Amino acid sequence: MFANGEGGGMRSGGSSSSNGGAAGASGSIELLCPPSGSSSISGSASFSSSSGASSSNTHSTAVSSESNNNSSSSNNSTGGSNNNNHNPSLQIRHHHSNNLNATAAAATSNNNHNGSGNLISGICSSIWRSATFGSAAPVVPPTPLPDPSPKTMESSSDSSSLSSSLSPEEQHNQRTVATGTEVPLQDQSQTFLGATELDDELIKQLPKEVLLRVFSYLDVVSLCRCAQVCKYWNVLALDGSSWQKINLFDFQRDIEGPVIENISLRCRGFLKSLSLRGCQSVGDQSVRTLANHCHNIEHLDLSECKKITDISTQSISRYCSKLTAINLDSCSNITDNSLKYLSDGCPNLMEINVSWCHLISENGVEALARGCVKLRKFSSKGCKQINDNAIMCLAKYCPDLMVLNLHSCETITDSSIRQLAANCSKLQKLCVSKCADLTDLSLMALSQHNHLLNTLEVSGCRNFTDIGFQALGRNCKYLERMDLEECSQITDLTLAHLATGCPSLEKLTLSHCELITDDGIRHLTTGSCAPEILSVLELDNCPLITDRTLEHLVSCHNLQRIELFDCQLISRAAIIKLKTHLPNIKVHAYFAPGTPPAVTSGHRPRYCRCCEIL
Repeated sequence: MFANGEGGGMRSGGSSSSNGGAAGASGSIELLCPPSGSSSISGSASFSSSSGASSSNTHSTAVSSESNNNSSSSNNSTGGSNNNNHNPSLQIRHHHSNNLNATAAAATSNNNHNGSGNLISGICSSIWRSATFGSAAPVVPPTPLPDPSPKTMESSSDSSSLSSSLSPEEQHNQRTVATGTEVPLQDQSQTFLGATELDDELIKQLPKEVLLRVFSYLDVVSLCRCAQVCKYWNVLALDGSSWQKINLFDFQRDIEGPVIENISLRCRGFLKSLSLRGCQSVGDQSVRTLANHCHNIEHLDLSECKKITDISTQSISRYCSKLTAINLDSCSNITDNSLKYLSDGCPNLMEINVSWCHLISENGVEALARGCVKLRKFSSKGCKQINDNAIMCLAKYCPDLMVLNLHSCETITDSSIRQLAANCSKLQKLCVSKCADLTDLSLMALSQHNHLLNTLEVSGCRNFTDIGFQALGRNCKYLERMDLEECSQITDLTLAHLATGCPSLEKLTLSHCELITDDGIRHLTTGSCAPEILSVLELDNCPLITDRTLEHLVSCHNLQRIELFDCQLISRAAIIKLKTHLPNIKVHAYFAPGTPPAVTSGHRPRYCRCCEIL
């Protein structure tokens, strides 16, 4: 996943001038190693040319002396009109030095006005290109040099040593001087989204802290691409501080144990949140390595990691004392021992999910409740061994509990829910769906003690009646979502109480509530919640619902979705009319195909009527 990149930093500048038929060009180039380089290399070079004479001033001592000799020989070949006291080569250097100073002063003045704008725009565009395509450097297509004239043949060999290190802009200036005509800047055209060398320079001027802050907002793929830009970016992109939060769900099929071990060794104490949801190849050895090196991890998602056992949780509890949330959903090999390990080593644990861990029982929950008294969220969906004793332990030792999911914990009764309601006054979300033994006593206890309740899921609780929901509507003013599916004993009276007592009701499920009629929906729509708040209403298999219900729902301006499967008394015309008033609404309905007419005359049909219906 991680790839090392190579690169370096370069700054270049150039200028050109012409006067009275004599063309001249001068420029400089400086090579610098990136801040992460192991050595410091710097140098500069400048060149000037006039009347076919080319020389180098300051690249090095050897180059300077060679250029002087070449310049002298060039002067002798022109007729010897100048003596040693008046060297034209020196005059040319002086002349172009003045031009270079003037050009540099003008460029400095312009940069003072435009520097800040170029800095910000260049940084933004270059970081975006690097994170998206893996390179910030522009692509410069090579352009062949024009054929040299006879006058420049003598100086071409002297300048060849410098041409290989010149930037494209300086090569363009040099060719302009040699030919006496302006060469189109096609060789400088950028083919990489309009990138310029200025972008790279601006990026390299950014402090290390700024780049690290930028990288901290990138995902895994973008960080890996940035690591391939250059050595400097490779070091920063793969720095542990950029990998504090990792989600590998998109790579779950490709993630194996060695990848997790490499991430652990690289991130170490910086890693705070890791999601391995669905990575079924990850086993105990990888989690053990993770726990050994990442002691500061706070959020860990191991849901659907089928190979995880109690050995993993033992390592986590031993080394990760700062853990606050762990997800073990569908880890079928987890037992009560894992909860005991977590209770001993993770006292700051606030969230845990052991849904569909069928081996979890009341013993593990009791140990967890005793050791993790800060627990806020507990989910044990599908854990059929969890009973009233487990819930009573949670209510006794974890008074700050806010979210509790007991879906399909079939042995739960009113006694545990009543104690839970009395001890956990901060409870906000409760799911007791498929807990068929619960009665109105549970609802009345919740309405008496849990006034902050905003989500209640009681699907399949067939013993609930209008009395329990009347108590909820009287005291629970903050209810936003309610799932009453298959609460077959409730009537329109429940909807009347909810409409007047729950002004924040946003989502309501009434599927398979066969006693609900159009009058109940009318009560709901005339309440304070329906016109502006109600957004989802599910009425599947409500046989008494007719087109009048849809007429009442026209006043619910915020309604976004309605479920009408198997509502036999709903017509297509009523749905079309509803959509004309609420054009953004999604209506899910199903209409059985009509029975084809019987054949009364003619020859015998090839298929019977049943086959025709199919």
